[in-house]
Amino acid sequence: MKILNIRFKNIHSLKGEHQVDFAHGPLADAGLFAITGPTGSGKSSLLDVITLALYNRIARVGKSVSNSLLEDDGGIMTRNARSCFAEVTYAVKGRAYRSHWSIERNRNHNLNNRKQELVDVATGTILHSGTKTPEQNEAIIKLSYEQFVKAMVLSQGEFSKLLQAPRNERNKLLEDLTGARSYRNIGRAVFHRHAAVKKEVELKEAGLQHMALFTDEERRERKAQLTELRQQRKAAAELLEVQRGKREVRAQLGAQEQKHREYAEKAKRLAQMFVDFKVQDTRLARHGQLVKHSDLLRDHELAQKEREKAQAQLQKLRAEEKEIARELGTQLKAIGQAVGKSVGQDNALGVLEKFRKDIVALQAQEREQEGQAQLHLSQLRQMAGKVRELGHALEPKADPAEVKRDLEEITDRVSKIIKDSGVTSSAELEQRLDALRQDLDRAKELKGLKEQYTRLEEQLTRAKKALRTELEKGEKDAMARQQLAQDLEALQQEVALLRKNLEHQRLHQRLEGQRAQLREGQPCPLCGSLEHPYAGSEPHFNADADRLKQMEALLESQNNTHIALQESEKYRNKEMERLKAERQTLGEAQAKVGGEMEQRCRELGWPPTIDLDEMQEKQRALEEQLSFLHRSKGAFSVNALLEEMELIRAAWQLAVEGHAALKLAREKRYKGTDIDAEANRLSQKMTTARTAQEQTLLQLQEAEVQLKKALEAEKDQQAKMQAVLSKEGLANAADLKRAILPEQTAQEYRERKNELQLWKATLDQKQAENREQLNLLREKDDTQRSTEALEVAFLEAKAQSDALGEEFGKISQALANDEQMRQKFEAQQVLLAKLKKDALLWKTMNDLIGDANGNKFSNFVQDLTLEQLIGHANRRLAEFTDRYLLDIPTADEAEKSDTLKILDAYMGNARRSVRTLSGGETFLVSLAMAFALSDIASRNVKIESLFIDEGFGTLDPDTLDQAITILEKMQNEGDRSVGVISHVGALKERITTQIQLEKGSLGHSQVRVVQ
Repeated sequence: MKILNIRFKNIHSLKGEHQVDFAHGPLADAGLFAITGPTGSGKSSLLDVITLALYNRIARVGKSVSNSLLEDDGGIMTRNARSCFAEVTYAVKGRAYRSHWSIERNRNHNLNNRKQELVDVATGTILHSGTKTPEQNEAIIKLSYEQFVKAMVLSQGEFSKLLQAPRNERNKLLEDLTGARSYRNIGRAVFHRHAAVKKEVELKEAGLQHMALFTDEERRERKAQLTELRQQRKAAAELLEVQRGKREVRAQLGAQEQKHREYAEKAKRLAQMFVDFKVQDTRLARHGQLVKHSDLLRDHELAQKEREKAQAQLQKLRAEEKEIARELGTQLKAIGQAVGKSVGQDNALGVLEKFRKDIVALQAQEREQEGQAQLHLSQLRQMAGKVRELGHALEPKADPAEVKRDLEEITDRVSKIIKDSGVTSSAELEQRLDALRQDLDRAKELKGLKEQYTRLEEQLTRAKKALRTELEKGEKDAMARQQLAQDLEALQQEVALLRKNLEHQRLHQRLEGQRAQLREGQPCPLCGSLEHPYAGSEPHFNADADRLKQMEALLESQNNTHIALQESEKYRNKEMERLKAERQTLGEAQAKVGGEMEQRCRELGWPPTIDLDEMQEKQRALEEQLSFLHRSKGAFSVNALLEEMELIRAAWQLAVEGHAALKLAREKRYKGTDIDAEANRLSQKMTTARTAQEQTLLQLQEAEVQLKKALEAEKDQQAKMQAVLSKEGLANAADLKRAILPEQTAQEYRERKNELQLWKATLDQKQAENREQLNLLREKDDTQRSTEALEVAFLEAKAQSDALGEEFGKISQALANDEQMRQKFEAQQVLLAKLKKDALLWKTMNDLIGDANGNKFSNFVQDLTLEQLIGHANRRLAEFTDRYLLDIPTADEAEKSDTLKILDAYMGNARRSVRTLSGGETFLVSLAMAFALSDIASRNVKIESLFIDEGFGTLDPDTLDQAITILEKMQNEGDRSVGVISHVGALKERITTQIQLEKGSLGHSQVRVVQ
C-alpha cells in the first residue's frame, strides 16, 4: 500500500486548500524527505488528513469523528471555517483509489452530516458512498485503523523507552504500542470475578447459619394448640352473633322512632303547602272553564294586526311613488344636458343612443391618427438606438421640429468624419480595415514570441549555472571520497591488527594454566614445540579493548559517510544528466522562437533587432489607426440611417397635426373620456326609474284591496267576540285574555298540584310502614337491658373472639413461616453448591492469569509478543549492522535486572544490558523495533509509505548522519517513500527534499514542498 497524493482544506491550523503529491515531482524523485516546521505548525496534521480520509479517525481522538465531537471539542475544522475536507489517493497492487471525507455548516451554522466516498481513479467510478466508506478502505488495504497507524507511522521514541524499561513498565509500553490492552483487562476481570464469587459463597454460608427452623416436637405442639383454638373460636363466634343481633335490634328500633317523628313534621309542612297553593288552584279552575275560547281570542287579535299592517303598507307605497317621480325628472334633465337639447320620457333613450354613436365614431378617427403618430415615433426611437450604437448621441424628443434640428446636426458631423477618412466607399474602407487587423495580429504574436524568447534565455542561463555548480560539487566530493577511501583502508588495517592482538591476549589468558605445566625438553601438547619461551614469563601484548571499540565506531562512521558520498554521487549524476537535457531542450526552443520572430518582422517590415518597447509603440500606433477607421465605418452606416429617419419624421409630423384637429372637433361636443360608460349609466338610471314607477303603481292598487279585506275580517271577528263575552259575563276581550293562563303557567300549576298530591300519598304510605316496623321491633327488643348494657355485652364477646383469632393467626403464621424457611433453606443449599463449583473454576482461573492490576496475564501475553517482536527486530537490525542481536533476559538475569539484553558479535557474542549501548546504537536498535512492529501490524501487506516520528532530537551529529544513511539505504533498496517528521536543524540540512510548514502571524500554517 502506497500513499500517492493528499489534498485537504481547513484541517487544524492548515487554513485554506493544500495538496501534497508523493507520486510525482520532488517527493517522488527523492523517496526520503523531511516534514519540518515549528511546534504547532501542523506536521502531525498531515498524518491526521490521511487517517481522517481513510478511517474517519485521528490519532489524538480515541474514537470515530462525529458531529458532536466536532462541535464539543472544536477540533479538526479550522476555527471560523464553514467547511473542510480531507482526501487521500493511494495504490494497492497497482490499482489507484481516492478516498474523500468532507463536512460543512449550513446557513443556520449547524453541521450537516459528513460525506464520504471511495472512487476508482482509473475509471472515475464511485465504488462506495456513505458512512461505511472506512470499512471499504479497510477491506481494500487489509489493515484496520490501529494496524494502519502501527504499520505506517513509526514512533521511534517510544521504542527507546521500551528498550531500557523494566519488565512491568516494558509490558505496559508494549501494550500501548500494540493496542493489546484487553489482556490486562481480562486478568483484572478474572481477579475481581473470583473475589466476588468467593465473597458471595461466604455470604451464602453465613446466611444459612442464621436461618432458625422449628424442631419436629415444636411443630406437633403448635398444631395441637391450633385444634383447641378452633373449638374455642366457634363458641365465641356464636355468642358474638347473639349479642350483635340484640345490639342491631335496639339500633333499628331507635332509627324507626326517629323516622316516626320526622314523618309527623313532614305531614305538618305539607298541609301548609296545600293552604298556600289555594289561590293558584282557583285560577287553574277558571282557566279550565275559559281555555276553550283561546282560538277565538287569537283570531280576534290577528284580524286587528292584519288591518293595522295593511294601513301602514298603503302609506309607505304612496310615499315611494312621490320619490320615484322626482328621480325620473332628475334623469330626464341629466340626459338633456348630455346631448345638448331637451328630451321627454318617450324619446330620451333614443336621443341618447344616437349621440353615443356619433361620439364613438369621432374617437375612433382620433385614435387612428394617434396610432400612426406613435408608430412613426417608435420607428424613430429604434433607429436612434442604432445611431447611438454607432457612437452618436441621439434621443428623439416629443416635438418633430426639434428632432429635425438634431438630425441635421448629426448629419453635418458624419459628413466631416467621412471626408477626413480619405475613402469614398464602404468597400474601400473594409479593405483597409482587413489589412490593419492582420498587421495588428502579427504585432501581438511577435510581442508574445519576444517575451517567450526572453524567458527561455533566462531559464537557459539558470540551467548552465546549476550545471556548473553541480560539476564543482562533484569534483570536491570526488576528492573527499578518494581521501576517505585511503583513510578507510588504513583504518581497516589498524582495526584488524587490534582485533588480532586482542584475540591473542584472550587466548593467552585462557591457556595460563596449561602454560604453567610446560617442562623444558618436553613437547607442548598443543603445538609440539620443545622450546617454551613463555613458560616462565607472560608474553607482552599491546591490545587495548577500549581503543578497538573507538576505532570500530570510527570505522563504521566513516563507512557510512563513504556510502552517503556514493549515494550523493549517484543523485548528482542523475541531476547533471537532467540539467544537460534541460539545457539542450531550452536551446532548441530558443532557436525555434528566434526564427519565428524574424519571420514576423519581415511580414511587418520591422527591423529584426527591434526591442520590446519599440514593439509596444508600433502596436499602439496600429491600434489607433484601426480605431479611427472603425469610427469612419460607423459614419457610413449612420449617414444612411439619418436619410431614412428624416422621411419617417416628416410622416410623424403629418400624423400629429391630423390628430390635433380631430381631437378639437370631438371636444366641442363631448369632453369626457368614456362615452359608452356614461351613456350606459344614464340609460340604466332612466330605465330603473321608469320600472320602479310602474311597479309602485301596481303595488298601490293591491294594497288598497288588502286594506278593504282586513276591515271586513276585523268586523266579523268583533261580532263573534261580543257574543262570547256576554255569555261568560266578561266586560271585554282583555278580561278574557287575563283569565286564560299561558299554557306554560297552567302546566306549572298542574304539575305543582300533582306534586303535592303525590307527596301526600307517599308520606301516608311511609307512616303506615313505620308504624308496622315499630310494632315488630318492640316485640324483638330485650327490654330487660339498657342500650349501654347491650353495647358492653357485645364488646366483651367481640374482644374474646378477637383474642382467640389473633392467637390462632400467630400460631398459623409461625407454622407457615417455618415451612417457607425450610423451602428457602433447601434452595439456598442447592445454590451454595453451585456457587462453590463456580468459585472453584474462578479460583483456578485466578491462580493462572488473575491479579488486581492484570499484570500476570498481560505479562504472559506481552512476553510472547515481545519474543515475536524481537525476532522481527533482529531481522531488521541485521540490515543495519552485523554486530548486535537483541534477546530476552534469562530467569537468572531477570532476578538481578529484567531489562532486555544485547549480544555483541564484535566482542565474542558478549551478553550485556541494552542500557550499555551508546546513543547512536540505542537509536539503531529502537528503529529496528519500530520497523518490526510495522512488519507485524502489516503482516502480508506490502507497505510502501512510512512516516517516522520522534527520536532525532537527542542524536549527536555523527549518529544523526548514520541514522539518515540507514534510512536512505532502506529507501533505495525497498523503493519506499519515507517521511521523517522533525524540527532538528541538522536533519533539514542533510535531507534537502522537505515538506515545510510555515506558521503565520494568525496561527495558520502554509504547506510547501522544497528541494
